[in-house]
Amino acid sequence: MTLNNDDELLKIREKIVSDIMSTNVDADGTVKILNGNIINDFITKNKFAIIDFYATWCPPCKIMDPITKEMAQDYKGKVAFGKINTDNDQQAAIQYQIRYVPTFYLFKDGKIVFYFSGAKRKKDFMDIIKKYFKVE
Repeated sequence: MTLNNDDELLKIREKIVSDIMSTNVDADGTVKILNGNIINDFITKNKFAIIDFYATWCPPCKIMDPITKEMAQDYKGKVAFGKINTDNDQQAAIQYQIRYVPTFYLFKDGKIVFYFSGAKRKKDFMDIIKKYFKVE
């Protein structure tokens, strides 16, 4: 192998590492508050993203809130979590055809791979993430 090939391999390796490190820029262990203006940016810049469509008056949403926050910590660096208040952002609710809250959308590489409505146990939610995102 020539020196040039080694340099090319090093550049390729650095690019791959850079891509891997930047694929979930919002996966910082927090749940981001989103609105319709930044939803597309959020789902396209994160390889794995989950958006919680919720309402403040909704009891199941209140049940899921601490679970979602825990999971954002559990999947820190792997999955980006965001939430949208459907009462404040009705356009986003219409765009994603939200009929019930909470509704969770899972995005992989900017595409919807799964969604569900209602409260779930943390373990069940984690099983869904493992199935569709293949992350632990």
